[in-house]
Amino acid sequence: MSYYGTILMTRADVIMTGLPHLASIGFQHRRLRELGDGWQVLETAGWDDPPDLEQAVGAAARQWEAPVFGAYVADGCAQIHGAAAGVATWSGHLPDATDVDCGMLHRPRVSAGATLDDLEVRIVDWAAAAGSTLCAARLSRALRYRHTWRDDEDRPYIFQFEQIFELVRAFGFPVLPTPRAYAFDPDDEPFAEVTSGLWGLAVQARSAAAYRAQGVQNDTTAGWEAEAIALELDVYAALYGGGHPLAELTARAEWISSAYRAARDGTPPPPRELSVGGMMATNSQRIMYDLGPSMVADQLAFARERSDSTPNGSSPGDPTSGPGIWPELA
Repeated sequence: MSYYGTILMTRADVIMTGLPHLASIGFQHRRLRELGDGWQVLETAGWDDPPDLEQAVGAAARQWEAPVFGAYVADGCAQIHGAAAGVATWSGHLPDATDVDCGMLHRPRVSAGATLDDLEVRIVDWAAAAGSTLCAARLSRALRYRHTWRDDEDRPYIFQFEQIFELVRAFGFPVLPTPRAYAFDPDDEPFAEVTSGLWGLAVQARSAAAYRAQGVQNDTTAGWEAEAIALELDVYAALYGGGHPLAELTARAEWISSAYRAARDGTPPPPRELSVGGMMATNSQRIMYDLGPSMVADQLAFARERSDSTPNGSSPGDPTSGPGIWPELA
């Protein structure tokens, strides 16, 4: 199971997606788990991953005045970081702390000379400063399990992201809850055409801006591009409530889709007066906008098929929820 993205844990008296400067770590939020007593763990991603997570975690701990634990998972390995009041920001690499040439991109690069023993000491100090109820036995096993694992006939294999959540369990949260339900589905119409991480209009706009900055592309910025980037940020910021009203986000998504097609076809951009529901209102006229290529429609249909009525970013059989593989160490 391939996994790329940031897993971030902190303590806050608000939903952590509303914390300031979170976008420097990630904005495309996928799963948020509320662990109790203000502790939360968020799975997120950004435009230019991986972020410089060591710097970002340290800055977040200062800005939020709270302990922060973060991990960037790059398929089969991860770089983890922690910061808290009175504890210097620390970093480490998993599953092998000594693997400075793991082949994956980490920011910063894996430091030479570290060991799992060193990393365990740093984590214990961080947990004490954070006020975490640490299970030392579970921490020790979670840190070393993937590095020492040899045969699935003896012990179950776990993926790298699962190892990170085993660390979260060791911090005093032995049974992880299911993710918090979304306020709306960001993968459904009309948002997916704008926000999809692979082919969405926001990605196209960011890519075009990067190409122009490099001199590879010399066309004029289209009017919908900045709107698409801003909408993507606002959609994910509102995913768990708060932020811009859903009706406003819906209208903006519909306008962007129509403006994109107008720019593509060389016609004037649509007026701003939009209603929800896939229609564009111009005085007494109402014009149905084109949803887009069949790939977009097919992707939306697939997303709806696998989602339940209260989507939360997880899939059936989610291995992250529940007691993990060592419930006896709760």
